[in-house]
Amino acid sequence: MPEIDIDPTTRIEGHHGITLQVDSDGAVTEAHSKMEMFRGAEIITLGRPPSDAPQLTGMVCGVCFLCHRLCSSKAAEDAAMNADDVDFGGPPDNAVLLRDAVEGIFYLWNHAVHLFALVGPDYSDAVAGTGFERLDPLEGAGYMGAMENQRKIMKTLAEFGGRAPHPVAYVPGGLATRPDVTTMENVKSRILEVSNWLGATENVPAVLENVQNGEFDPSLGEGLHDIVSLLVGAAQEGAADIGQGPDRYYSNGMFEQPETGELFFKRGIYRDGSVTQLTKEEIVSGITEDTEYSWYTDESGGPPTEAQPPEPKPDKEQAYSWGKAPRFEGDSMEVGPLARMVISDFDPFDLRATLGGGAAKSNTLNRLIARAQEALLVRDQVLEWLNAVDTSKPFMADDWTDDFTGKGVGLFEPSRGTLSHYMDVENGEIERYQIITPTIWNLGPRDADGQPSPLEEAVVGDVVADVDNPIDVLRTIRSMDPCLACSVHVQSPTEEYETEVEPVAPELGGGRCDV
Repeated sequence: MPEIDIDPTTRIEGHHGITLQVDSDGAVTEAHSKMEMFRGAEIITLGRPPSDAPQLTGMVCGVCFLCHRLCSSKAAEDAAMNADDVDFGGPPDNAVLLRDAVEGIFYLWNHAVHLFALVGPDYSDAVAGTGFERLDPLEGAGYMGAMENQRKIMKTLAEFGGRAPHPVAYVPGGLATRPDVTTMENVKSRILEVSNWLGATENVPAVLENVQNGEFDPSLGEGLHDIVSLLVGAAQEGAADIGQGPDRYYSNGMFEQPETGELFFKRGIYRDGSVTQLTKEEIVSGITEDTEYSWYTDESGGPPTEAQPPEPKPDKEQAYSWGKAPRFEGDSMEVGPLARMVISDFDPFDLRATLGGGAAKSNTLNRLIARAQEALLVRDQVLEWLNAVDTSKPFMADDWTDDFTGKGVGLFEPSRGTLSHYMDVENGEIERYQIITPTIWNLGPRDADGQPSPLEEAVVGDVVADVDNPIDVLRTIRSMDPCLACSVHVQSPTEEYETEVEPVAPELGGGRCDV
């Protein structure tokens, strides 16, 4: 049986390859998803105070540059609240609200990157001959308009954290910043500019009709026309018929509503045709990681609340990935915008039901539709969340301390899917740390039972008509918005490095940092 090796996968974040077995007609019969750099971010947190972990793990990725810092902060806060030797009451409501609002703004940035820069070219006129020239990379008016508005969003994110990427404001206990009224108004003004470029959600049906008729009305939203063009182009290219995933989804839930505290995106799983909403404890207790086909020891797998930080085993014969294989109660689970939409029962304008073969169907087109739907839903909420922030109230808890013994878990929903950080603290020092990322859920390897990851399952049946351009397989991979930087770290085949870093110590007139 012919074998095709795609390595590296292009137009994604990070280092990924995939090996395909195909039949005589070019249809994929089996796939192995490969993450080819060592993941070791957890190891460098050991022995450090819990407040150091967000700064260290926040550098895992420069694309999802908020999520790890926030999720790590949540894990530290949870550990402190579970400790018997301190009385920490959690971050102020104001901090929780602003954290969510900022993540909502980040969703807008990241979804624009995905839809216009990473996936959009697949359905542009330049690549696919769809007639949608505005989607053409680097030259299309829609592509360039999206880049300009992404820049505005990035400036907005820097308002809250001093810089973007890698803002420094998000810490255990809340926020190490206090935005004033002027800052908040500047942020709202930029978000309104981006929103006007995008266009009102209620315009979707009219824009869909315009695109199908080859018409363009900028008064209804330039961005909306381009995003709908992408979806129409993907439908015309048969994206609903490729990338058939497991139809099982998992979401940690996201965005606490200001008045009720309920999650805007629900927490739970979808399998066997129905949604089960779960508590945080039920989610945590159901997760395990398998290392049968990963270059890690057996002790690196199991329940993440118990497993040791990843211990490499690069000579493991059957292994083919530096990614692990996370499972929920033994099942592979797809994560990301489609998972959040299904579990929360959102399908605005019935787009997935009518265009994608069913609101809960896992396929390449529905992943794109769900991301576009989510961008609009979040955009419609962000200003409400920002307006609920009270700049006169505290953003930082006054009872946070590193000096405790406890175990905690942070659950979060970056734009790409579910993220969880697991932290054990002993006498003020991190004793054990684990991270499970969205891309690990979607693009990991098989488990000991031979169960493939969602991606390995999704590309089966996709046809490679041209070995030099396996476009449908690549479209399926990109539809999951993989970010390998979050899932792996760095290895050197020949050298070992050790560097001692002394943290900055504030002094009169400046600081010091000796390396």
